Amino acid sequence: MILYGKLLKDKNLKISDIHVGGGTPSLLNPLHYKELLEVLSSFFNIKNDFEYGIEANPNDLNEDYLFKLHDAGINKLSIGIQSFNDLNLKILGRIHNSKDNIMAIENALKVDFKLINIDLMYFLPAQEINNWINDIEKATEFNVTQITLYPLLIVHYRPMYKLIKEGKIPEQPNKKIFNLMYIKAIEILKNRGFKPIRYYSFSKTNKEYSTVEKEMIGPLIAFGSGAMGFIGGCEYINTCFPNEYIKAIIDGKFPIAGIRLVSIEERIIRYVQERLGTLKLYFEDFKKKFNEDFYSSINKTSFKYAFYIDKLLGNIKITNSGIELTEKGMLNRNWSGWAFVLLIPCGIVKKYLNEPWPKIASILS
Repeated sequence: MILYGKLLKDKNLKISDIHVGGGTPSLLNPLHYKELLEVLSSFFNIKNDFEYGIEANPNDLNEDYLFKLHDAGINKLSIGIQSFNDLNLKILGRIHNSKDNIMAIENALKVDFKLINIDLMYFLPAQEINNWINDIEKATEFNVTQITLYPLLIVHYRPMYKLIKEGKIPEQPNKKIFNLMYIKAIEILKNRGFKPIRYYSFSKTNKEYSTVEKEMIGPLIAFGSGAMGFIGGCEYINTCFPNEYIKAIIDGKFPIAGIRLVSIEERIIRYVQERLGTLKLYFEDFKKKFNEDFYSSINKTSFKYAFYIDKLLGNIKITNSGIELTEKGMLNRNWSGWAFVLLIPCGIVKKYLNEPWPKIASILS
């Protein structure tokens, strides 16, 4: 943080939100979050309405810890529930159980957080529809702000991939089951007062716990091993190895494993994809972002073919103010989004896990 702070201090940047992710932030003492905010405040301006969120494991969330988090400045909480079924949790390798999940949610609701999100995971090995429906219905029994749905990604560098190949764990269901799980989830969530704010995320308000916009189009400064950032038109990934990350910081170097300039065309495509992920793109916002009207810009990119195909297939609907994702479009995007993450972000991580760490840090120091 200090390295980036010194580099960017004179840019008069404002912090709108802080997100601490990765699944283990709830292992930290709440005082560390207060200190983190103080360090960032010494280099950057903090917006009055800024949001400070962390991801948390259910078994870490006792009542005392949650109140201390809130006192340290945390105002948004995302709990990695994943499932209310103990067998599902065992398959996922989680150390918490369904009772931990319920206790964590009940404890969090006692604290005045601005937003509480819970993550649910589906498309698990051999998972059946009723198993998934039970999870959705259970999740809606609590007065949480947001419920986010994630299909399980089984990547080559994770132990579960090997276990499936060895026949020790069943394979994931087929695409038909994948789509049916998604359709059932939407149906139940809408009936229980949750409206879609992204094709995979549902909320009782217009607020959301999400970092996708910043990850796709920036600006986002990323700290931590394996974190991906986007700033100044450049996308970068930090080394995935903690020992290399720590050594670089001690040596006063940026712990970056790879960096590339993202072209204007790719930024336009990313923006369109990200906005449609929120179910609507506004032409006025697009023009403010790229200083050109939507159709003039999109027709200069290779994405124009996919855009017009989506229109013909009924995945999107054109209005006077912008483009909306239809229900059919939500279904198709949910599948293609899962495939995209599996191929691209997971592929990048795999690449840097298998290759020697480039000495790009010394160039940037």
